[in-house]
Amino acid sequence: MKNGMFTGPGGNRGAGSGDGINNNNGGPDAYTDEDIANLLYMLEEEKLAGDIYEALYDQTGLQIFANIAESEDSHVAALLAQADVMDIDVSAILAEPAGSFVNPDLQALYDTLLAQGSESATAALEVGVLIEETDIVDLQEAASSVEGTALAAVYDNLLDGSANHLDAFEAWLGA
Repeated sequence: MKNGMFTGPGGNRGAGSGDGINNNNGGPDAYTDEDIANLLYMLEEEKLAGDIYEALYDQTGLQIFANIAESEDSHVAALLAQADVMDIDVSAILAEPAGSFVNPDLQALYDTLLAQGSESATAALEVGVLIEETDIVDLQEAASSVEGTALAAVYDNLLDGSANHLDAFEAWLGA
C-alpha cells in the first residue's frame, strides 16, 4: 500500500474499504517518528511510575504502592511487547536500573517526586495522584495520534489501568 492506495485481487487499485482499523502491527514505518518517540516516552513514564511506587512502598509500607507498582510492571510489559512488534530498539531504557532514566526530564521528575513523596504517607499518596493524572493526559495525547492502530489499543488499555490507579489513590487519600 502506498499513498493510501492498494492493489486488490486482479490488479485493481483503489482507496479501499473496511472498518478504518489499521491492523498493520509491523515495523517502524507503520508509525511516524513522533509516534515512536511517544512510545519510548510512555515506556519510560510507566517505568518511572513503577519505580516511584516501589520506592514509596519501601518508605511507607502502604500496600497500595506495592499493588500499583506490580500493575505498572504490566504496563511496561505491554509497551515493551508493542515496541517489539514495531521493531523499536528499547535497549537503552532496559539497561537503566530502578530510579534511572534515559530521558533527563523524566530523571528530574523522578527525583522531584521521590523527594516530595518521602515527606509523609499523605504526600506519597498525593504523588501517586499526580503521577496517574499526568499519565492519563500523556496517554490520551499519545493515543490521539495513532487512532485505530494496535498501539492505540495498548494506550487505551493503559488508560483504563491509570484511571483505576487514580481512583485507588484518591480513595486512600479520602479514607
